[in-house]
Amino acid sequence: MKQALIVSLCFLPLAVIWVVMKLALWFSAIDKEQKHVREESRKQHGPYLANPYGDVDEEDEEYGSKTDYR
Repeated sequence: MKQALIVSLCFLPLAVIWVVMKLALWFSAIDKEQKHVREESRKQHGPYLANPYGDVDEEDEEYGSKTDYR
């Protein structure tokens, strides 16, 4: 029992270093993401379309209601 405790205590510094490194990496990624979002929100974006998913060739349909064979 005592040997298992000693081995656990030997690996404890490695575990602490690993957790600290993961937290530092996570906070760094959060900071980078916030800077990116802040910069993108300040950029001038192109014109927005009123209905981007609308049918662009609604008037020029090849088949109308008279030729719909469904």
